[in-house]
Amino acid sequence: MVIYRAGIGSSNSDSLEIIFHGRGGHGAAPPRTIDPVMIAARLIMDVQSVISREKDPTEFGVLSIGAIQGGTAENIIPDDVLLRGTIRTFKPEVRVRMLAGIERTAKAAAAMSDAPAPDVKITEGAKAVMNDPALVATAEKVLKAAFGDKLRTSPPGTPSEDFSEFVNAGVPSMMFNIGVYEPARWVAANNGSGPELPSNHSPQFAPVPRPTIETGIEAMTLAVISAFDHHARGK
Repeated sequence: MVIYRAGIGSSNSDSLEIIFHGRGGHGAAPPRTIDPVMIAARLIMDVQSVISREKDPTEFGVLSIGAIQGGTAENIIPDDVLLRGTIRTFKPEVRVRMLAGIERTAKAAAAMSDAPAPDVKITEGAKAVMNDPALVATAEKVLKAAFGDKLRTSPPGTPSEDFSEFVNAGVPSMMFNIGVYEPARWVAANNGSGPELPSNHSPQFAPVPRPTIETGIEAMTLAVISAFDHHARGK
């Protein structure tokens, strides 16, 4: 399979790091402490209201907390707790609104416990890939001729890609995907009659070398030649 799309192809990526500061102490005497574990737990739940109530429900945006670190023993309330997460969006205006809401909610979670203001660090990652409609239309013709019904469109992908650096540098671009498993296994995984197929972030991810690599080489070669031909004809 060859999967492609015009317009938005992947998401903006931002990394989130929050350190909540409290006042450590004995787990049996919580009134003498400011519990940063409680603050972090509150934030993990409350911050999803930014997604459900502040973001336009028709626009893509997601926040996932992937790590929480704090404490050394079951009966000790720690001084600090660290959270790490990822923020994904398609549109710049949605991204700005979400980042502001996340930071505001983190500060509010700390304030509710009369804790010091948290350290909130948001690191900008890859930008969204924007597939050039004219370039996609040109490649689509030759790919359709070569692959027939094995060429399909798909919705924008929610992961992020550093391929977007070419796009943001002003290079008309097209990102496409290729299938990596036997069709029968793919069908079985999708209808529930077979095991789930590992994705490309799994240690069990093992594409079938042939025809996967051949498909990728053929599709890329045809797309590049079509782009050169399109440019040579001045269109």
